Amino acid sequence: MKYSISLAVLLLSNVWGVTLEDISNKPASREKNFLIWQYLQQDINASQAQEAFYQVDNVNQRFLFDYAKKTDEIEIRYTSECLQKPASALMSIEQEDCLYLALTPMKAESLQSFERELIAMRLGERFGDTAWLRTMNHNNHFTLFSDLAPSLKLFLISSPLYRQEHFNHNVENETLAELSAMRGFNQLVYLSATDPKMEKLQASLANVSGGAYDGQTHFYLGINALKYKRSDNALYHLKEAKRQALSPIERDKNNFWIYRINGDETALNELANGLDINMYTLWAKERVGKVAENYFTTLPTPDKGGFKGDNPFEWNALHKELVATPPEKLYEIIERYDGEDSLAVQAYMIERIYQPYIHNYTMPYDQYMNTIKTDQKAMLYALMRQETRLIPGLISRSFALGLMQIMPFNVDSISKIHPMKIKSYDDMFNPQYSIAYSIEHMKHIEATLYNPVLMAYAYNGGIGFTKRLLLSGAYFNPGEHEPFMSMELVGNAESREYGKRVLANYVIYKNILGEKVSIAAIFDTLTQPSLSDYFRAEGLKKSQQLSQSE
Repeated sequence: MKYSISLAVLLLSNVWGVTLEDISNKPASREKNFLIWQYLQQDINASQAQEAFYQVDNVNQRFLFDYAKKTDEIEIRYTSECLQKPASALMSIEQEDCLYLALTPMKAESLQSFERELIAMRLGERFGDTAWLRTMNHNNHFTLFSDLAPSLKLFLISSPLYRQEHFNHNVENETLAELSAMRGFNQLVYLSATDPKMEKLQASLANVSGGAYDGQTHFYLGINALKYKRSDNALYHLKEAKRQALSPIERDKNNFWIYRINGDETALNELANGLDINMYTLWAKERVGKVAENYFTTLPTPDKGGFKGDNPFEWNALHKELVATPPEKLYEIIERYDGEDSLAVQAYMIERIYQPYIHNYTMPYDQYMNTIKTDQKAMLYALMRQETRLIPGLISRSFALGLMQIMPFNVDSISKIHPMKIKSYDDMFNPQYSIAYSIEHMKHIEATLYNPVLMAYAYNGGIGFTKRLLLSGAYFNPGEHEPFMSMELVGNAESREYGKRVLANYVIYKNILGEKVSIAAIFDTLTQPSLSDYFRAEGLKKSQQLSQSE
C-alpha cells in the first residue's frame, strides 16, 4: 500500500528524527499531525518549522505555541505571547488587540470590578463581545430584576468556582421559565446537575416540570429531580429522554432509572432482553437470572500472517474504507484480510456488520499477558476494548498511542524504569510494548484503587482526578440510589462514560476467563471505602484514630 513505510523509520526521534519528507508525503490526518508535533520538538530552523506547521490539520494552541518557539513570523509570535499573558499582566497590556487575545473569563475573575470596567471600556465591541465583563460586576444573576441573557452567557463561560460563588442560589419558578426558553439552558442544566456544589440551583431545577428539551437535558433534569425527591418530575423527564434516545445505551440508561423510580417490570424486562451489552443490561440480566450470550470470543483464522493493523497510516486508510462501505458489503473487505494476525481487524469488521446484535470480545495478544493474574488480564482487555477496539495502530487526538492509548509523557516516564526500552514512539504500536507499558502503568492504579469503575476513571482521567473525586465527599456515599446516582453525575463526561463501558467489558471478560463475577457486587463495593479505594479508607482510618485519641 502507499502508506506502508514503517513508522520505525519515521519516528526514530532519538536517532534519526522525523524529516520534512516524512511529513510532506502523508495525507492530512491526526497521524500526520503526530509526526509534525514530534518534528517541532526537534532542533530545526524557522523555515523548516514553517513548512511543517502549515501542513497541520486543524491547528490548536498546542501547535501554535510550539511553532511560535521556532518561527520568526512576528504575527505568530505576537499572538502566542498575547494568548499566554497571565491575569496579573492584563492591566499593563498596551495593545488592545493583544489585550483581547489575552482576556479570558477565568483571568477576568481575578480582577477587581473597576479593572473589568476599564477593560470593557477600552475594548468596547471592536474585537468581539466583552459585555460579559460588565455582567461579572453584577451580583443579582438569575433574579427577577436581572438581565437573564448576559447572566446565562456568563454562567456558561465562567469557571466552576465562579459559578459556585455567584450562581448557587434559589431561583424563582418565573425566572426558571424564562431561562428554560433560552439557548444555553440545556448546558446550564448539565453544568448544574453535575456539580455537587451547586445544591441550591439544583434544588430549583428539580421543580422544572414539562418542557420540550433534548434527550440529555431531560435526562439530567430527571436525575436531578430524583435527587431532590421529585419523583413525578423525574419520571416525566426520563420517559421523554428515553423517547428521544439516539443509541441503545441511552435507551437502556433511561429504562434503568424508570424502573428504579416506579418498579416498572416492563422497563426491567426490556432491559434484561436488551441486545446491547452495557452496565444497565448486565445489571438487569443478573437481576432476572439471565446472562449475556450475544458475543464472540474468537474467529477461525487458520492461515499464518495477515494484516495486524499496527501501522497508523495503513489502519487510517483501511478505516476510511470501512466507514464508506455499507455493512452488507464489509465481507468483501474481510476476505482480503485473512490470517491469524488479522484477528483484531476481522473482529472489528464483523462487529460493524452485526452491531448492535453481536459484540466483539475476542482476546488477541494473550501471549503478552502470561505474567499477570486472570483478574488483571480481564481488566486489561476491558480497557483495551474501550480504548481501541483491540486495534494497535491508533493515535488519539491528544496523541495517546497504540493499543492501550498511552500518552507520550507516560511512555517517556515508563521507559526510564522498564526493561523494554523504546527506540521510538513507533514501538507503542507494537502490542507487546503497549501491553507491557500498560501493565507497568496499572501498578500505580492497582495500588490505591480496587474497584474496576474507579480504576477506569484513573486510567482515563488520571489518579489525581480520581483521588479528588473520592475525597470530595460528594460521590459514592451510601444512599437509596447509590452508587448509580454518583456514576451519572461525575462531572468529567469522558471519564464518566468510560467507566461505565469498561465495567461492562470487565464483567464479560471475567466470565470468559472463567472467573464469574457479579456486577451487583461490584456496585455494592463502590460505597464501601475499605473495599473500593485506599484514599477514603485511609481517611476514615485516620479519622477513627483521631476520635479514639481524644
